[in-house]
Amino acid sequence: MQWSITGTLFEPDGKAASGQVEIQTFELARRQWRSVAKARLDAKGNFAINLNLGDGPQLPAVRLCETVKARETPRVLAEGALVQVEPGKRVHLAFGDIERLGDQAVARRERSAPFSATDDYLLAGTPRAVAQLTVNMAALRVNPQLVTRAQPASTQLKTQAALSKQLEAQSVELNQKVLLINNLEREKQTQANELKQAQLKISTLEKQLKDKPAAAGNEQIELATQQIRLHLNEQILKQATEFELKESDLQRTLNLRNQEIAQFSERIRDLTKASREAAEEAARAREESEELKAQLDTQVDADQLYGNIARQLQQAQTQLSKDGVPYRLGRVSLNLKTLVTGNSLTLPTLSDLKNKGSAGLFTDVALEYLPEMDDGPDTAPAGITVPDFSDLTETLARRLARDLGLELEAAYQSVGDSGQPVGQAVRQLPAKGSEVALGERVLVVFTQT
Repeated sequence: MQWSITGTLFEPDGKAASGQVEIQTFELARRQWRSVAKARLDAKGNFAINLNLGDGPQLPAVRLCETVKARETPRVLAEGALVQVEPGKRVHLAFGDIERLGDQAVARRERSAPFSATDDYLLAGTPRAVAQLTVNMAALRVNPQLVTRAQPASTQLKTQAALSKQLEAQSVELNQKVLLINNLEREKQTQANELKQAQLKISTLEKQLKDKPAAAGNEQIELATQQIRLHLNEQILKQATEFELKESDLQRTLNLRNQEIAQFSERIRDLTKASREAAEEAARAREESEELKAQLDTQVDADQLYGNIARQLQQAQTQLSKDGVPYRLGRVSLNLKTLVTGNSLTLPTLSDLKNKGSAGLFTDVALEYLPEMDDGPDTAPAGITVPDFSDLTETLARRLARDLGLELEAAYQSVGDSGQPVGQAVRQLPAKGSEVALGERVLVVFTQT
């Protein structure tokens, strides 16, 4: 007999399982299960097996197991499946969706006679709390590591835990309702069987009455038969009405629970989305903070800083001319608090500015930019050669600058324990020998203790 066996295996988190499964049948002669076929799960957790199990008057006992190495007892995923027999001796066996359970698996142990320890195995596809309802609990799981903006992490986790606990309680209640419905179905079937037996007895009595000659007691027998039939009909009608009322009430309860589960699922999805957005926003904030920190902690060359500012002023003047604005930039002054090291300027960071003890290490540097004068036909700027201010005191340097028609801007540098003379000029900007206009400002750095 040709068999077609299919099914799908999932992990507890709802993802498709991987690995290998096998089909086992019970061999009555040896009184043990034996493996008849194996199959590997595809990317979606599906498997399909086609095999020939021989011809027989009855279908053999079949179970689905998990192929596990170095294990004495098998891990059974499912012990039953839907069976459909087609004409031509072909059997379809469908296990459906099976969840591969870990710690929640049911251990099957039969220690009473005639069973022994070898009959123990782990039913890995059946949870301890057996649920007959189709509730996708995998869709209700929430990543606890995400943090929402609306609530703190602890409150978020408590809310999700409370929802999960409430859903589990409702699942148990729904399972009890389903078991009650199944019991009512069995009671209804039992009553139907009893009714059939009673009707069969009535039919037998009626046949016996027709076959026997009429007698004085036949009328009483017929009357008793009618009373029995009437009593059975009333009892059946009453039980059917009670069953329909109970079934209707249980169905309403199931519908209400399903609506609550749907609302909880929607709320958890919203919380998950908010958590993901909050995590993305926090990541962007960290990136911006790192960029700002990198920008604050920089060291630039003095010539490069002056040149960049001058180019930006020139671009601003060009844009004014391009836009037709009848104005031009005049004298622009800029005061910087920097640490002067050679020809480099180190800009302070926010932490340096907050530290009052390091305020004396920085020097105020004043920069001034004058607009270029238009060259007229009769006027020409008088050029002044910048002198050498090296080794001059501040008083002498100011007197020399004033005599030449220049304006001196002083800056100071601490010499510490280097042994360098205090109060003398060590560097200047522009350099000596440069040509500047009358009234130009010259930056001179003097040493101090």
